[in-house]
Amino acid sequence: MRRWWSGNFFNTKFRRMNQRRRRIMPNILISVLFVYWSSTLHAADKMTVAYATLGPALSPGWVTSEKRIWRKHGLDVDLVYLGGGSRSVPALMSGSIQLFMGSDTAGYVAAIQGAKVVKLGVTMNTLGYFLMTAPEIRSIADLKGKVLGVGLGRDLPYIHLTKILRDNGIDPKTEVKILPLGGGPGGYISALKAGRVQASLIIPPNHLVAEKAGLKVLTKIDVPTLAGGLNTSQPMLEKNRDMFIRFLKGYLEGVYFMIRNKEESLKAFAKYLQNPDPVVNAYLYDDITSRIDRNLRPSSEAIRYMLDLIALDLPQAQRVSEKDYWDLSLLDEIRRSGFMDQLQKGF
Repeated sequence: MRRWWSGNFFNTKFRRMNQRRRRIMPNILISVLFVYWSSTLHAADKMTVAYATLGPALSPGWVTSEKRIWRKHGLDVDLVYLGGGSRSVPALMSGSIQLFMGSDTAGYVAAIQGAKVVKLGVTMNTLGYFLMTAPEIRSIADLKGKVLGVGLGRDLPYIHLTKILRDNGIDPKTEVKILPLGGGPGGYISALKAGRVQASLIIPPNHLVAEKAGLKVLTKIDVPTLAGGLNTSQPMLEKNRDMFIRFLKGYLEGVYFMIRNKEESLKAFAKYLQNPDPVVNAYLYDDITSRIDRNLRPSSEAIRYMLDLIALDLPQAQRVSEKDYWDLSLLDEIRRSGFMDQLQKGF
């Protein structure tokens, strides 16, 4: 029997206590790391980002969101569908959103008219459109006197449509009726099927849905123009520059992920387009990956083309240079950091 005051007794007790500490300490460490990890996620900066159309230039944002890539860069991004380019700028100026994707025409028009809109990058420098009509329309000349459907506000499809009419000797102000439609491409197709309008300019892959509904492709146009621009306000950028750099990094990573992972991307397309048709979604994937600018850099040709179209209704656009309203310094900073090299090696 060991006496409580013996040295061996105390040594044994201390050894047992140390063993218990060694068993407990890893658990404590894991708990501390879990709490830190949880607090990091909780502390992610929140951003509300809007997109106005269900078009190919917006699809990298869908994939980036679905794969939670922005989370890796400390951002909790909520994507909001506005259903029309005319709503993007007011939402930005009111502070309801921190950035909008697309609505490139609306962003330029607002900037020219004095709004402090700044462009950080662009997804594509070319875009395709399909002029969909009722089956009885056989030529663009047949559109004279007809009702043509456009989006809410003077967005890019509206400008392209009026240019097509002018190029074919039809005055869009007096010889046709322009009817604003809500509901995005689905709303345009429904209006065409119901006979409310006789023509509408539709972005791919929605033309495939329209064809299945019995509508007709009258013509296709492919133009050098901005699509999927990333727009914010100057005051917001000055206040949250680091947040926007992280947003761009996440978006760039999403672009590369999308290019590498077709099947995963198609799942995101099906969700956002609310169309499980694999043919439609595959067309969209092929179209965007063939056009996308992997560095998010605008081309001078695309900028000038868009400004020339805007000048048809807003002559001041002729005086705007290719550098006005752009701040590409964030992309420059990302490139200098070596982030792009890492992406390219990883993909």
